[in-house]
Amino acid sequence: PRGEENSLGSGVIIDSAGFVLTNEHVIMGGANIRVTLNDGRQFPARVVGSAPEMDLALLKVEGGGPFPSARLGRSDDLMIGETVIAVGNPFGLSNTVSVGVLSAVGRTVAAGDRQFSDFLQTDAPINPGNSGGPLLNILGEVIGVNTAIIRQAQSIGFAIPINRARRVMEQLKAYGKVRPIWLGVLVLDPSESYKRRLGQSAGAVIARTYPFAYPQDVLQKDDFITSVDGKALDGAGDLNARMALLNAGQKVTLAGLRDGKRFSATVEVRLMPERLTPAMAWELLGIRLTASGRAIEVGAVRRGSPAEAVGLRSGDAILAVMDQPVESPEEFLAQARSALGTTGLPLSVGRGPWTYYVTLDLLSQ
Repeated sequence: PRGEENSLGSGVIIDSAGFVLTNEHVIMGGANIRVTLNDGRQFPARVVGSAPEMDLALLKVEGGGPFPSARLGRSDDLMIGETVIAVGNPFGLSNTVSVGVLSAVGRTVAAGDRQFSDFLQTDAPINPGNSGGPLLNILGEVIGVNTAIIRQAQSIGFAIPINRARRVMEQLKAYGKVRPIWLGVLVLDPSESYKRRLGQSAGAVIARTYPFAYPQDVLQKDDFITSVDGKALDGAGDLNARMALLNAGQKVTLAGLRDGKRFSATVEVRLMPERLTPAMAWELLGIRLTASGRAIEVGAVRRGSPAEAVGLRSGDAILAVMDQPVESPEEFLAQARSALGTTGLPLSVGRGPWTYYVTLDLLSQ
């Protein structure tokens, strides 16, 4: 039918029940998903869950089975220079195999407005259509999920390490979504001049703590973190990638500089709140909301808050958060939870006949 578009991608069956691991961008916006096996059989599939921030999605093949499945390996014992094999469907050429070496680990890659950390880098060609397919070691074990994230790259391919992908997969299978974990702080990459001033070449700085969402006093604003559990830290992306491998309840030891002196602190990894509470929204954003029919109105604005700084006032209607329409205070609080991991929160606001857009600066307080 007119207006329909088709796209191709790759995936890997990770167990005999028919669960398929692939990239989120491969299935993004797809209304009908079909999986084609090596033997030509086709089956419909449904999306179990996706994790856009990690560019991963889990599908479930409907019907058939049991299915042949890949054996998952490990990505924490890889050696630079070892042989790797990429399998996929580049440019629609099915069952294509390319061979290369592992060029690097822990790469941070920017793609559009997204930034992905802890990628494997290989010189095995990975092109559009390869996305979502497996990266294998010479034993045939899956060590990564390929992603054609830089389309014009020559002899540079990237893959999501299987250790990270496995954890995401397990959460998608159990909950249909990833339940983010955190340490109750917002961590950012410092500027080069900031690092030079501290005499450090790498690390991350705590830009904000959230005692109203995660009560703790062992980590403080402006702490400069240089290692996690004794392993040197490259930056904020490196820290987030390591946190993604942990489970709620585990403890980690962070070490670094505080006021120019060495310090270390042990903290517990916890689940990030599913949504803000009204008290958190008041403390973090500076607004109190009321329901008015199908609209959300600002009932009060806290003095000295990010909301006051951008000119929000009582009676304004909140229409959307991060481009996602919201129609109730509960929807707003769920969407605004993302503010715990960002420096700014974009809002669409209605005032009288006008609609305007503001971004709450969450580091300005």
